[in-house]
Amino acid sequence: MIVVCPACQARFQYDEQRFDGVPKKRFKCPKCAHVFEVANPAMTSPVPDATTALPDLPGPASEVPMTTTLRSPYMDAPGGGAPGAHHTQRSERETMLAAAGIDPNSGMPNGLRFSVAIVAGPLASSVHPLEKPFNTVGREEGDVVSKDPEVSRRHAAVEIRRDGTVWLSDLQSTNGTFVSGQRIERTVQISHQDEFTCGNSTFMLVIRDLNEFPMH
Repeated sequence: MIVVCPACQARFQYDEQRFDGVPKKRFKCPKCAHVFEVANPAMTSPVPDATTALPDLPGPASEVPMTTTLRSPYMDAPGGGAPGAHHTQRSERETMLAAAGIDPNSGMPNGLRFSVAIVAGPLASSVHPLEKPFNTVGREEGDVVSKDPEVSRRHAAVEIRRDGTVWLSDLQSTNGTFVSGQRIERTVQISHQDEFTCGNSTFMLVIRDLNEFPMH
């Protein structure tokens, strides 16, 4: 089926089987970050109430809201709990993500192509495709090579998540990584045509929706 963002009208392909029997799914548009619901076309039953609703699209583990708190008599014991307790919690989280149509161990999102264009610096006008979930920006090595002497060997990381969001982090570089003129101290989300600076080079994230602009 085709999912259309009501905010920016971006169109995305989504496999109906990934509804997994729930009447609605929440989506976060990778273009404009608008969150909206899409009804399962195969069902007409009402939406589950908020206490049983599935979590929003994934971020880091701390960003995924849990609807229940798992506790056992061992969790307050010295050493952090009984053997297997952490594994049980992790399995519960992965089960919830899978029920939402999200594979926690999957790779790149379907229907989108990502790249970084260098708009200023020694290699200005070059474009570097991002073909895996974790990509590094560096001076002489990495997925995006700048040839900029002010850029560290491993300067920054661009992480592409399965939900189509993109996250930028600094890899303890000497001169820092900047977004909108501010040095970032933590992982931040960036979107299509957002720019970031490392050393004397400026980079732009480019996201291409293959449903709107098919590759020939």
